[in-house]
Amino acid sequence: MADVRPVQSPHGVRVALAVVVYGFIVGVSALPLLEPVGTDATHRAIKFSARMPILFWCLGWLAVIVRHPDRPIDGQLWALGCALLWVHVAIAFHLGHGWSHAAAWEHTKQVGGYGDGVFVNYAFALVWLLDALWVLVASASYQARPRWLHWAVHGFLAFVVFNAAFVFAKWDTRTLFLLCSSLGALALWCARRHAAEKSGV
Repeated sequence: MADVRPVQSPHGVRVALAVVVYGFIVGVSALPLLEPVGTDATHRAIKFSARMPILFWCLGWLAVIVRHPDRPIDGQLWALGCALLWVHVAIAFHLGHGWSHAAAWEHTKQVGGYGDGVFVNYAFALVWLLDALWVLVASASYQARPRWLHWAVHGFLAFVVFNAAFVFAKWDTRTLFLLCSSLGALALWCARRHAAEKSGV
């Protein structure tokens, strides 16, 4: 009798590899949480952890902003960027604000001139989390959602990222954001042009 061996799905192997790699990235990014609680809002780890979500927002945004009816959306990079954002928030509260909302509010007021802007940051983290979960759990529903909702979500996220990465950041983060967003805009334009040519418009 022939020896029957289970065949592993290439998709399953890719998912397992992605979980290991992305888990490693998030785990390494979260290492500053092992340091003692502090109140230094200028801590180097906070600034470094802020760059990773911006980078992966730019990369992941390309995969989720353009909806293709003939292929599913791959939201892995989008979800990774979201996870890294939550790691950044935890690091900022752990090392910079002593896990105090009042300290975060005061820091936001000092940096941006408006303390209640911290609630925009909270809303940003929550909206990105819900969007990332939606694309991972129900990709078909995500693709079919109304255009106004799709563009409202991504418009809000882009507005906050622009302010965080360009208005309040230093030149190196601005350069990274401008490079990634320019490449993203170019890729979006190419994708739209390709879709228009394919449909014969």
